[in-house]
Amino acid sequence: MKSFGDRLREARTATGMTQEQLGFALGVTKASVSAWENGRETPSFRVLPELRNALKRSLDELICGVDASINTKPQDGDLAEVRVGSIHERTLLIRFRALPPKKREAFLEVLKP
Repeated sequence: MKSFGDRLREARTATGMTQEQLGFALGVTKASVSAWENGRETPSFRVLPELRNALKRSLDELICGVDASINTKPQDGDLAEVRVGSIHERTLLIRFRALPPKKREAFLEVLKP
């Protein structure tokens, strides 16, 4: 399982930000961001909402490694919305939902770690 630092680094690079840019957005130094990514320190609670906003990721995803946009066990009649981050994700989701059940299962098997 990935550490908080690994998830933070991936989220930061996915947004195209440098450590310095993220630090500036959060009001901390580049050294602080580096320490978080390398597991030497953790961000304070005051920084977490700003971190979520800057990286456009949920805190569940950043801290726990749980993608909060995916409801893995929907209840009967539950029409929970799925947050889609890009047009490519939306297209993928639409095409996945159009697959017959057996092809969906086969596709999900390919994605298993």
